[in-house]
Amino acid sequence: MPKKPLKINELKKKLKKYGVAVLKKRGKGSEEILLLPDEPGSRNGPQYPIKNHGKQTEIHIPVINAILRRFGIDADDFWN
Repeated sequence: MPKKPLKINELKKKLKKYGVAVLKKRGKGSEEILLLPDEPGSRNGPQYPIKNHGKQTEIHIPVINAILRRFGIDADDFWN
């Protein structure tokens, strides 16, 4: 498992493989909401807010680990 933060776009791209969507207009201020829908097209399911201050925003390892726990994604599978 790498010990480096991911840029926001890299994180979203990796999470998209697991079915996680981004609700851009739902967070407060510069927040975006990550959502793992219960069924396709639904807005119900586990959510996680993240800060997005532009393309260079880095999401740190503890936050990524919390996101993986919230969505039930295996960390070893995610980092490989």
